Amino acid sequence: METVNCDLCGANDTEIVFVLRDLLHHIDGFFNLVKCRKCGLMYLNPRPTIDEMTRYYPSDYHAYKPLDNLSLFARLDYWYGIRKRCRAVIARTSLKGGRILDIGCATGSFLAMMRRLGNWEPYGVEINSEAANYARKYFGLNVFVGDLIDAHYPDCFFDVVTLWNVLEHLHHPQATLFEIGRIIRPGGLLVISLPNPNCIEAKVFKQYWAGLDAPRHLYIYSQHTLQRALELAGFMVKEIVSFTGRYHVLALSLKFWIDDKITHEKIRSLLKVIVESMIFRVLTIPYYSIADRCNQSSVMTVFARRR
Repeated sequence: METVNCDLCGANDTEIVFVLRDLLHHIDGFFNLVKCRKCGLMYLNPRPTIDEMTRYYPSDYHAYKPLDNLSLFARLDYWYGIRKRCRAVIARTSLKGGRILDIGCATGSFLAMMRRLGNWEPYGVEINSEAANYARKYFGLNVFVGDLIDAHYPDCFFDVVTLWNVLEHLHHPQATLFEIGRIIRPGGLLVISLPNPNCIEAKVFKQYWAGLDAPRHLYIYSQHTLQRALELAGFMVKEIVSFTGRYHVLALSLKFWIDDKITHEKIRSLLKVIVESMIFRVLTIPYYSIADRCNQSSVMTVFARRR
């Protein structure tokens, strides 16, 4: 474990927000989520080192699961979400193609879809070698294994850079944003999706909110702190929207709460079946139609331009 100062302002003046556990994989440990009194950034402190983080990303971690291991419905749902991301990016750039980098590309599905939808030259960066090898083998993608800074891409090389639920996992997010500012061309599009701590679900579920996902989520940015981080790195925020996450984050948060609060095994199992049912999912559609318009969904996506 290591103790760090605030990655945004450098201060060492915090207050504890929650003491968290690993609710996803149930790996032992307690983690302090703190809030910087100077700038408001929330982060884990102390936190696992980079080497220690390996144990918190087991082989069954959802982002690394091969697509052929999913059910037919799960695959259709997955590709629907990927296509929605691609359409959102394409709609916000006047380009019909160019160089695109996906940081934390996992198995490469997003980049493969972008290449299919336009004249895009895809590049990926992925820390997990098995996921990167899958992206290379099944999609023929150019994927660097390791940290973005170690990839040494040329200045102003990319037209679009994306981070889908990645920034919050990084040990040095501000340094990563500065590196993106170097490798993206002036006017280039940066897309970042990450948990929205100001959403209704975060306030309702508190320490059970899946967006916290300790200890994998090392940083929790609000719209204010993310905008400040981007401005420091030379970006201007153009738009903040909600269109990803939604039901899946809600269902996971509910299951975390059920596991901790419901002691009767049969009732606990029944509630989980209800939460995972198609009926429950359909019933959430009206709520998310409103929440998305008000940017109150669990995941926010920020579109920014390089100055």
